[in-house]
Amino acid sequence: MRLFYISSGCGFSFSPTMTDEDYNIIRAFRQLEKERKGFKLEVFLLKKDSSSTLLKRIKAFRPDAVLVFKGFRFPHRYVTAIRKMGYRIGVWLVDDPYRLKTHYQLVQPYAFVITQEASCVMFYRQMGKTCFHIPLAVNTQKYTPNPHVPSKYHSDICFVGSGFPVRIKMFDKLAPYLKYRRFFIIGQWWNRLKHYPVLKRGIINQPIPPSEVTKYYNGAKIVLNIHRTANDRLENFKNLPALTPNNRTFEIAACGAFQLASYRPHLRRYYKKDELVAFSGWKELERKIDYYLKHPHERREISERAYERTLSHHTYEARLTKLIETLNEYIWKENGKTGIRQPV
Repeated sequence: MRLFYISSGCGFSFSPTMTDEDYNIIRAFRQLEKERKGFKLEVFLLKKDSSSTLLKRIKAFRPDAVLVFKGFRFPHRYVTAIRKMGYRIGVWLVDDPYRLKTHYQLVQPYAFVITQEASCVMFYRQMGKTCFHIPLAVNTQKYTPNPHVPSKYHSDICFVGSGFPVRIKMFDKLAPYLKYRRFFIIGQWWNRLKHYPVLKRGIINQPIPPSEVTKYYNGAKIVLNIHRTANDRLENFKNLPALTPNNRTFEIAACGAFQLASYRPHLRRYYKKDELVAFSGWKELERKIDYYLKHPHERREISERAYERTLSHHTYEARLTKLIETLNEYIWKENGKTGIRQPV
């Protein structure tokens, strides 16, 4: 199979043209290119490579499929042009179901859709799109255990992520408990907290690069993973549930850190109960924080099992192997209808 990958063109101040997911996906594809006979990859870095060369590069590479990551920065006119050239082009969405309204418009010109959220597959299929579910994963070269991080990264409780409403509400409820603990809350929008003056000593109110995130994970006794609610952007116009755990689930586990994750219906498809502890609501979370802070041996045993599960099932190499096989089958069927040569 020959795959032409177009990056998102999104990022933060520390990486303005490429997301962490872009980097991790490209790295894993490159590794699979070495391991899988017949798999070839070409990468176009949006906002970095010249757009005037895009169509020429696609024509020269002759891909079996073109895959655009996220797609927000990729103009529809290019999608149309690529399809007119005779190539199948799809988009990989990773913000479902939160941005469903935006995605409804975004996917219109694409031949196929990949979504990280299981609940959205049928939505896109009902639009007439071929759609596959591929969850996000983890780069285990980047997110890795490190028991010797400096003391400045040490904490009882750590959370990394943006201050979406459900998280703001959760930490406002936990404020009286947290003020007696060593904690970190890291990401954007945390000045929205009602109890910001009480909690600000532990808040880093800006995104940080993954190289720093891993240090905070490794330095924490407990890492919190509070999933977003399904309609926190008011764009989920079909009210689809959020079933699939986020990529942070896999990243925390890959660091060998102990996490308490807010419950998602499909969580147990990825981790067993003795591999990852879930909670529902702030009262249960507070009880479990208190319990596991007092039981370090249990934390260690659970996090070790989650670590092993992650390395065997939830790396990007494993996830993209499934993606390649899924696309191969899709292209095989489509080419069979038209008599075009089959991919390897």
